[in-house]
Amino acid sequence: MLKSFKEVLEKEREAEKLIIEAEKKAEEIRKSSQIKSENIYNKTYQESVSEAKRKSIEIKDQARIEAESEAQIFIKNAEKMKKEIVENSKQKFDEAVNFILNEILST
Repeated sequence: MLKSFKEVLEKEREAEKLIIEAEKKAEEIRKSSQIKSENIYNKTYQESVSEAKRKSIEIKDQARIEAESEAQIFIKNAEKMKKEIVENSKQKFDEAVNFILNEILST
């Protein structure tokens, strides 16, 4: 019976060692998984930031191009208006000169 008791104790010690080893292995796996998940998170975060910066630059460039295009249209319209104003003022000046000359000559 003593021999059986010793065998049971030995088996219990072996079981405890196995449990301790399993707990150590589980902790190693947990730590490894945590490190991997942090690395994946950091990589995903950096990729998201990079993508946001790229889109921001793209939006700014598009806005600049559109603003330049609108500015060119505005400048063309302003030049056209200036030309029309100059032509109208020349015509009005000529009309005024003719009117004055007619008034002088008709008296």
